[in-house]
Amino acid sequence: MGIRQVWACNLMEELQKMDAALHHHKVVSMDSEFPGFLRKTPRLSDELSAFADMKFNVDNMKVIQLGITLSDENGIIAGTWEFNFKFLIEMEVFYDPKSIEFLKESRIDFEELRINGIDQLFFSNMFTHVLSRHRDLKWLTFHGLYDLAYMVKLVTKKPLPVSMLDFTEIIATVFGCCVLDVKYMARFYDDLHRGELGLEKLAKILGVKRVGGSHQAGSDSLLTARVFARMKTMYGIEESRFVGFLHGVTTRICEPVRTQVLPTFPLYCEPGIPQLCQVLPAYRYCPPMIHGVFLHPPIIQHQYKVL
Repeated sequence: MGIRQVWACNLMEELQKMDAALHHHKVVSMDSEFPGFLRKTPRLSDELSAFADMKFNVDNMKVIQLGITLSDENGIIAGTWEFNFKFLIEMEVFYDPKSIEFLKESRIDFEELRINGIDQLFFSNMFTHVLSRHRDLKWLTFHGLYDLAYMVKLVTKKPLPVSMLDFTEIIATVFGCCVLDVKYMARFYDDLHRGELGLEKLAKILGVKRVGGSHQAGSDSLLTARVFARMKTMYGIEESRFVGFLHGVTTRICEPVRTQVLPTFPLYCEPGIPQLCQVLPAYRYCPPMIHGVFLHPPIIQHQYKVL
């Protein structure tokens, strides 16, 4: 199965296809590529320090690629999309030069990103509209803390919150509580080396072949989906044991119990921007909605139920 390359010129067309696939393929495997780390967190750091480092990194840098693979509960894959964002090295203040060189060696074309990359604000508006049409999605990651952080930044268009608890509550609010980290799951299986392996080595143990190149978001999201499906087949995994847990994080993603002030999402697309609702006319007059919460400008407060 090929990986669909998405640029500014075909973004709307590919979002239509993704929207159609999401009706029957509600398992969303994701991966991202970003320009390294401004602050590197020592291995044995406490969670407070690790989150502070992540917040500094994500707040100050931009995601380069986002990979999304959609599949159903039986592991049948509908497609993989690799979204390539506009990234102008000469204009960026913060990035890790060594990471940029590494990504170039992994065949990420920064000249193409400069010319034809997707505007992140435009993507955020359109992607949010797609998500608002679908419920009960299951999100898969592999060692996905940073991937989720960049996704939260993309969707909310704001810096990350100040604490890990606030961060996990925003994930639950925007994406739902059904988040699974394959690396965390592998910790509980001796023959998978208790989660100490990277995605590539784990795939080899499970006999899963990669499509595309490593360290490219689309290929990594597809490999994550296939590894997860193979683990379910081989080990009869009870997913409820792992829902909401991320590798290296003690705070579980679960339904918020506090009043949340959600970020502003446009009710209609900005002037001059093609509206996704023009592609999806049946929803033209429906306000955006994320997991049952109607989003009206400028902000909305919602009291979530107490567990």
